[in-house]
Amino acid sequence: MTEHITVVGNIANELEPRSLPGGEPIARFRLAATSQRRQENGTWVDAHTSWYTVSAYRRLAEHALASLTKGQRVIVTGRFRVRQWEAGGKHGTEAEIDADAVGPDLLFGTTSFQRDDRNRVAPRPESQSTGESGWADPGPETQAEASPARDAGDSAELAPAPELVSAGTWDTRPLGDPTPF
Repeated sequence: MTEHITVVGNIANELEPRSLPGGEPIARFRLAATSQRRQENGTWVDAHTSWYTVSAYRRLAEHALASLTKGQRVIVTGRFRVRQWEAGGKHGTEAEIDADAVGPDLLFGTTSFQRDDRNRVAPRPESQSTGESGWADPGPETQAEASPARDAGDSAELAPAPELVSAGTWDTRPLGDPTPF
């Protein structure tokens, strides 16, 4: 069983590009996570620093290698495990995170995001273009799914379908819609 963990810390080394036997990319780096500083007897003291080896795979690895550098403060979330190692007569324990997501900590700076073309969704047809509000117009609905506000031609907010409200959700997408948002 693996634990999921989220850690905020600084990248301690340049990212190491590696690859799986099939050629898929891996990015590895060390992450130093120091607890909050505290004041003892009038002086500020750093708390304990925890060290993690972070591994990102496939597209996340490609993006990490293109975006991250030593010293940056990042947020890492992923699967945590502890690994025992032995090399050259020495042995130890290493905390590892197989990253599901890595991103900058915006408390310490700003960034800009550039979407990868491979992640883009096909453009919507013109009938679903964005209006003045910047929101996309909803797609075609069946008569059973249309709301009274839509039937009346009114620009009022669409009411959620009653069967969805009773299920405890406000999601008004047709059931089985594959759109993630």
